[in-house]
Amino acid sequence: MFSRARVAAACSVALVVVTVCALVALRGAAPDQPSAATAPAATTPAATTQTLLAPCDDQCRAVALLSNENWGNGYVIGSHGASCDDCGFGRKCFTADPPEQGDGEPSVNPPVNGEVCCCARASVSRAPAPPPAPMGSTRCADFCAEGGFGYGLIMGDTAPGCTGNCRPDCSGECSTATEFFSDFGSACVGNNKVCCCARYLAAAEPTPRMPDHPSCNDWCLSAGYARGDIDGSPPFCEGDCDNSPACFLATDMLSDYGESCNLGGVKRCRCWS
Repeated sequence: MFSRARVAAACSVALVVVTVCALVALRGAAPDQPSAATAPAATTPAATTQTLLAPCDDQCRAVALLSNENWGNGYVIGSHGASCDDCGFGRKCFTADPPEQGDGEPSVNPPVNGEVCCCARASVSRAPAPPPAPMGSTRCADFCAEGGFGYGLIMGDTAPGCTGNCRPDCSGECSTATEFFSDFGSACVGNNKVCCCARYLAAAEPTPRMPDHPSCNDWCLSAGYARGDIDGSPPFCEGDCDNSPACFLATDMLSDYGESCNLGGVKRCRCWS
């Protein structure tokens, strides 16, 4: 039999061998770490510029956000001097400057540089996004209807001068019109045409499609009023709103417009509760 002293000595030798082997194995498994002298200098990431999420129509439809929430179709208004006032009074509006958002909700990557992106809806919709709307594929009426703003007409269609004016000619939601609309007509030299909607506040649901030539009464019904009539007889016309709840510049797009005003006056489409 071995003495206790010899057994203890043998165990001590074995423990040393195991420890050394373990240290060697760990060193072989660990990746080489460069010393301070050989480590590469830290680099600062290159500056990146923000890229646009999507064109205006895609931005309004929230396609780039992969979200079910959307604000309908959208179009670009103006040049570098445009503001959300050109989009209307309640619609979702994106600008190049997040603090200038029309509804107070900043946009991380605004879709248009120095211009305004005007969406059809005032509130977010959780319905599936509408199909894309290429330039010239949508009437003013369709844009108004999509947002729940009743029927819609282009006003100020006297190119090249154009005389579009949201106030006092339109009592509903109103935006600067562009060639995005299929019924825009001839281009303007200075001034603008406007896309005037019958309703000032959007309904919960989109408006049924407007016929090509609604009557003034049809127009007012689409805005939730009880009836409508046209005031102003040619040749002088001189149409008056007469304190009606809503009043619009009448155009020959209305089926009951009648004869033209040859001496410079206007007719008015008046809506009554």
